[in-house]
Parts: sequence; structure tokens; C-alpha cells
Amino acid sequence: MERRAEPGAASPQKLPERQYADIVKLFDEYAKAARSTALKNRSRGDHFGEELASARAGVYANAADLARQYPAEQAVKLMINNAKSTYVRTPPLANFDRAGLDYMVARAWQFCALQIDPDVPQVAPAWEN
Repeated sequence: MERRAEPGAASPQKLPERQYADIVKLFDEYAKAARSTALKNRSRGDHFGEELASARAGVYANAADLARQYPAEQAVKLMINNAKSTYVRTPPLANFDRAGLDYMVARAWQFCALQIDPDVPQVAPAWEN
């Protein structure tokens, strides 16, 4: 299902400054929550879960930094480029954990871009069953 902005809705480069600042705060909160999840997973001995959560925390923290440094339109482009560069199209039979981590990182980058611009094309679609 494709989401389209309503007529007259703010485009990414015209987001109100306050709304854009709220998105940055949201990404910072996501990073903090993911770091907390990583610590919980480490204490439980779930090393892969820790790695996944730590990677998500890194994406969210980097997305917040991009949003602080660049106008919305440019930040979205950078996030989408990051998603494209890490996306794994088809799950492999070997090194599945690494591919799963890359897939999750790509999806997280795409998620961040979509928070700023819901109309950006998906570049990291979900794997099918």
C-alpha cells in the first residue's frame, strides 16, 4: 500500500522546523531504547540479539545526526542511499545471520527516511516467506 501526502502537505524540504526537530528527538529516543535492548540481550547471553539491537541503535543515532546536519530532503536521500547499500534482496543459505543483520540495518534506514518523507520509494522491501 502506497502512502501519498495530502494536497498541500509539507514536502520534506518544507517541513516545519519544530516538526523536523521532533523527528530528530524521536530518532535519539529510538537509539536510546535500542541501546537498552542491546544491554538486556547481552545480560541474557543473547549475542545475536545484542548485535541486532546495537546495529539498530547505530542507525537511529546516525539518522538523528544526519537530520541535525542536513535539510530534510538531503537527509532522506542519504538515508535511502544507506538503505540501498546494505539491503540484501534474497536471504542466503550461508551466512544468514550476517545477511539478516544487513537486512535489518537497511530496513531501519528506510524506516527513518519514511518518518521524514512518507512518500519516498521503498528500496528495502520485506523478505517474502
